[in-house]
Amino acid sequence: MENTRNVAWYSVVRYVADVVKGEILNVGLIMNTPSTGEVTFKLIGEKNTKLKTILVNPLEKKIYKSGLKYLEFLLSSVDNNDLTFSLNITSNDFINDLKHTKLPNGFILTDKRFSKTNNSNYLFNDLLETYIGKKFIYEEVKENNMQIKKRAVTLIEQREVLYRKIKTNIKIRPIEEVAMNYNIDFGYEEKNKVNIIQAAPDKLVTANEWFQRISMISNNYSECDKIALLFNSSAESNNDNTISQMIDFLSSKDERIDSFNIFSERGEFEFKDELLRIEQNAGNIEKIEKLLIA
Repeated sequence: MENTRNVAWYSVVRYVADVVKGEILNVGLIMNTPSTGEVTFKLIGEKNTKLKTILVNPLEKKIYKSGLKYLEFLLSSVDNNDLTFSLNITSNDFINDLKHTKLPNGFILTDKRFSKTNNSNYLFNDLLETYIGKKFIYEEVKENNMQIKKRAVTLIEQREVLYRKIKTNIKIRPIEEVAMNYNIDFGYEEKNKVNIIQAAPDKLVTANEWFQRISMISNNYSECDKIALLFNSSAESNNDNTISQMIDFLSSKDERIDSFNIFSERGEFEFKDELLRIEQNAGNIEKIEKLLIA
C-alpha cells in the first residue's frame, strides 16, 4: 500500500531593503500542509553572506533583524494554534491569508505554490536548497548545528588529561594525490596513526553531505585505525532513522567505525569508556600535530 501523499502549499519569503534600488532576495520559505495543520518555515539571519550586498550598514541589519523576529513570532504563534492573527492552518488559503496580513517592512511572500508529498521534511529541505541556495542554508545550519559536538566537548573536558591528547578541529587529506582537505571535529595519535572522532549533524538538511564526506574518508583514508561517529538519535537529522541508517551502513563497510549515541545513557557510558581507552593509549598532542597535514 502506498504512503499517503498530502497536499502542501508553500511560499518563498523575499526581502526588499531599498525600494528605489529594487534589489529583491529570497530569504526564506514557508510551507503548510492543511491536512495535518503543519506549518514549517525557515528564514536566514542578518549575518548570512547572501544578504551582504543589501544590508550594508548596522541600521539596515537592525531593521532586517527586527522584521525577521516579528515574522518568526507570527509564524510560531500560528503554528501553536494562537488565534490572535485569525489564520487557519488547516485551510488551503492559509498562505494567501498570511500574505495579506500586515508583514514587516520589506518582507514579501510569493503567491502560494502547490506540491504533493509523503515526506514533508524532505520536500521542505529540497525547496530550501532550490530557492535559498545550499551554501546559504548551510551557513544557517552551522549556527544551530553544534549540539552533538558541544556535548562531545563537555564529555572530553571531564577528563583533564585529554586536553593534552585530543586535538580539536583538525584537517586530514583522504587522498594524498588530491589536494582536498576535510575538517574533522577531533583527532588523536595512537600507534603512529591519526584516529578521528566526528559528530553527525543535528539537522536533516546536511545529512546527505555528511554521509558523502564520511564515506569518502572511510573509503580512502588509511592513516587511521579508529573512526568514532557521535550522534543523537532524537535529533531532527534522525527523522525516519536517517542518521542511524547511514551509520549502520558505514559501520557494515568499515570495521574501524564505532558509533555512540551520546545523548542516551548507554551511549554516553560507552563513549566515556572509549575516552578512558584513549587517555590510556593516545600519544601527547604534539605527536598528532606532527602527523597532520600542514
